[in-house]
Amino acid sequence: MQQYILRRLLLMIPTLFVITIFTFGLLRIMPGDFIVAQMAEARGADLEQMELWRAELGLDEPAYKQYVSWVRGLVVGDWGTSYWRNEPVTTVIREALPISFELGALSIVVAVVISLPIGILSAIKQDTWIDYLARSISIAGISIPNFFLALLVIIYGSKWFGWFPPQTYQNPFENPMGNLEQFIPGAFVLGAALSAQNMRMLRTTMLETLRADYVRTARAKGLKEWSVIYRHAFRNALIPVVTLLGLQITVAIGGSVIIETVMNMNGVGRNYIAAVQQRDYPLVQGILLVLVSATLLTNLMVDLSYSWLDPRIRY
Repeated sequence: MQQYILRRLLLMIPTLFVITIFTFGLLRIMPGDFIVAQMAEARGADLEQMELWRAELGLDEPAYKQYVSWVRGLVVGDWGTSYWRNEPVTTVIREALPISFELGALSIVVAVVISLPIGILSAIKQDTWIDYLARSISIAGISIPNFFLALLVIIYGSKWFGWFPPQTYQNPFENPMGNLEQFIPGAFVLGAALSAQNMRMLRTTMLETLRADYVRTARAKGLKEWSVIYRHAFRNALIPVVTLLGLQITVAIGGSVIIETVMNMNGVGRNYIAAVQQRDYPLVQGILLVLVSATLLTNLMVDLSYSWLDPRIRY
């Protein structure tokens, strides 16, 4: 197991290296750069001044020199300075990551709490009104766009409870109740779509597992129904669900752009979209590097969980 983990960690290095090349190259082939974006907003372009700013930022150098300079900075811990915010990239990410991480973690908790009992119940009560209701809920969760559900939460939250998204970030250690008030609605909206996917996946895998020979044998031995479902069926049905959940973790942390925008949260997703629009190369590259690293580590943890869920799996 230790050798497997070490090998996977070492394989992350060339993976990250290749991804940095693609990220850097794709950004450079986009039309315009930061200077052009700023001049477009100012509705005026002084070509001489643009060249001076481009030289000051190092954008006049060949692409390969810019890449080498960026990688050299990564090695020593210097991720560059955001053109748009005029702050170190590490500072921007350090401020935004806790917001996205908390929102993503809470949404995953909401997704698990909703999907597991409903998915299991839907499989056990197959083709009953409970199953039809659960499937209708899951289809609605997949079909309703996040931004529409978020707007409904804000509109009816303000109308019925007088709730509006706070304008500033509420630190959980300084104002825990204010923090929950800020994050729970967004986590519910984001977790609803994730729970719908998990619900359908768990129902399908549970139905397959409940028809397996070892489940029929467990029932024939006289085991209690809850023991058959939990110890024999549920645990073996979890592997595909855990795989899907691992993919959702990264999406929840880095892909919650709509929720962060509607709920007025200055997280990683919102900063990433703004940085792309402003052609802020250092910030885009830094955020993508963090998200890719999180994805690789999440996939490793998901793979390691397989051996716990199914003792037959060994690395």
